[in-house]
Amino acid sequence: MGNIVDYVAEYGGYSFLERPFSDADSLVIAQFAYLKLEGVVPGPGEERPGVTIGEIAHKKEREAIFADGRFAADNAALFDAMRRSRRFQTMKIHDCVNRIDQQEQLQFFAVTCFLEDDSVYLAFRGTDETLVGWKEDFYMACKIPVRSQELSVSYVEAAAGRWRGRLILGGHSKGGNLAVYAAMHCTESVRERIRGIYNLDGPGFLPRLRNADIWRMIEGRVHKIIPHSSLIGMLLEDTDDYMVVESNVIGVLQHNPFSWLIRDGKFVEANDVYKSRKAAMEVLNRWIISIPEAERADFVDYLFAIVEASEAETLLDFSGNWKTAAKRMASALHGTDRETRRELWRIAGAFLAAGKAVAAAHMRRGRDAAHGTAIKSFQTADSEKGIEGPHLQ
Repeated sequence: MGNIVDYVAEYGGYSFLERPFSDADSLVIAQFAYLKLEGVVPGPGEERPGVTIGEIAHKKEREAIFADGRFAADNAALFDAMRRSRRFQTMKIHDCVNRIDQQEQLQFFAVTCFLEDDSVYLAFRGTDETLVGWKEDFYMACKIPVRSQELSVSYVEAAAGRWRGRLILGGHSKGGNLAVYAAMHCTESVRERIRGIYNLDGPGFLPRLRNADIWRMIEGRVHKIIPHSSLIGMLLEDTDDYMVVESNVIGVLQHNPFSWLIRDGKFVEANDVYKSRKAAMEVLNRWIISIPEAERADFVDYLFAIVEASEAETLLDFSGNWKTAAKRMASALHGTDRETRRELWRIAGAFLAAGKAVAAAHMRRGRDAAHGTAIKSFQTADSEKGIEGPHLQ
C-alpha cells in the first residue's frame, strides 16, 4: 500500500494501451499540474511542439518547477517517478496557461497532456500558495461564476478546437471544481467529446447550479473522489455521490494528494466521510446558504482586508513571518469601523444559528430512528406470535 509516487513506480512499466487510464492516473496528472511549468511548456498558439517529461528533466529550469514549498520534495519525487516510467515519460504537454491577477481576484493555471491512448487530459491547477488564489476560493461560495471558472470554459473550448481526441477534464481542489464547471458550460459539441470529469477533493457548487439541467447532462461522467476526513471537497456538497479514500494522515492534512492510499493500482476505499466531519460541513454549508450572496461577498472582503494587512502575498510569506503578520492583522481588525465589526459578529452569529439548526435536525432524526426501531421490534415480536402489528405510513 502506497501513494501516487509508489503507484507510478509499480505500474509505470505499462502503457495506457496495456493498462487503461484509471482514477489513480487522474490524481497523478492533477498533481503534476501544480509544477511551475510556465515558460517550460509552450502556451496556446505557440508554434514550438509540446514537450515530454523526459525533455523537461534536461532543461536548465528543471529545479524551478518545484518552487511550491508546500509540495517541493513530494513533487520532485513524483516527477522523477514519471520521468522513469514508460507510462508517463513520453506524455506530450502543451497549452500551459498561468494567470494571477490581484485586480481581477484571479488565480488560474491549466495545462494539456496527450496520452498514449489518444485521450487529451485538460488539467486545472488547484489553489496555489498565493493569497489571491485563496480569496478567489472564498468567492466561490458567494457567486457564480468566479473569474477562473469563466477562464476554464474558454480554455476547454480553445483546446477542443485545436486538438483531436476524446477529452478528460480534471483537477485537485479548486481545479476539480473548474473541471466540472467547464464541462457544464462548454458547447454541446465539445461536451460530447468528454469521456470523464475528475473532481479530486474540490468544492461543489451553489444549489442553483447543481439543480440546473446542465448538471444532469454531465453527472454520469463526474468522478468525485474525496479523502476520509474531507473538508474542501465537502464544501457546498449536498449529495453522497462520491468515492471516499483512505489517507495516511489525519484531519485537514488529508487534502494533500500524496497522503491518499493506493493498493493494487486502485484507491483504498472507505465507507464514507467521518460522521463528525460530515456534521461540521453540514453546519458550514447551511450557514453559507443562509446568508444572502451580497453579504457573503462583503464578509470575504472584510476577512481578506484583514488578511491582506499582513502584507503577505503567499502562504509562505505569511507562515515565515507569522508574528509580524498577526500584529498587522490585529491592528487592521482594531481599525475597522463599528459597523463593520458589528457585521462580522452578526455573520458569526448566523454560523452559530446554523449549528443549532443542524444539531436539532440530527436529534429529530435520531428520535425518529429510535422510534422506528422500537416499532419494528414490536412488529417482529407480534408477528412471531401471529399478531399483526401496526402499520407505519
